[in-house]
Amino acid sequence: MDFTTSDLQALLTDLADRMRAERDHLCALDGAIGDADHGIAMEQGMVAAAAAAREVTDGTLQDIFNAAAKGFLNAVGASSGPLYATAFMRAGKALGPEKSVPRDSLRQVIVAMAEGIAHRGKAEAGQKTMLDAWLPAAEAASAGADPAAIAAAATEGA
Repeated sequence: MDFTTSDLQALLTDLADRMRAERDHLCALDGAIGDADHGIAMEQGMVAAAAAAREVTDGTLQDIFNAAAKGFLNAVGASSGPLYATAFMRAGKALGPEKSVPRDSLRQVIVAMAEGIAHRGKAEAGQKTMLDAWLPAAEAASAGADPAAIAAAATEGA
């Protein structure tokens, strides 16, 4: 069963719901080292990304990722905005102008997003950034790991 544009739109809506649910937890984590607003930014960004994605009625996976990137960036001006916008654009480029792809192709989305974040943020693993989670996930994805192992690698990296 392929991953379709409808699946991507639903996934982005699910991510927005998850960010809404995790907002306070993310703010508490951010409060230990920053200004305690990361949860708010992530919620606003993902809600905007999901809304922008739903507006794409006859596009490709790349079109939807690009719309999500623009939505996130317009909603979040802090460092997370450009980082996640770049990640979404790289994900779209990785899948290309297709309306569906084999689900195994989604591993390359994780890799592309991690590479986009690393490139835009000029960071490396071990610098206590989100890349400490993204890069191990991308490595596991590149190695063909299943979703649970990819998530475990991200959790361990974090």
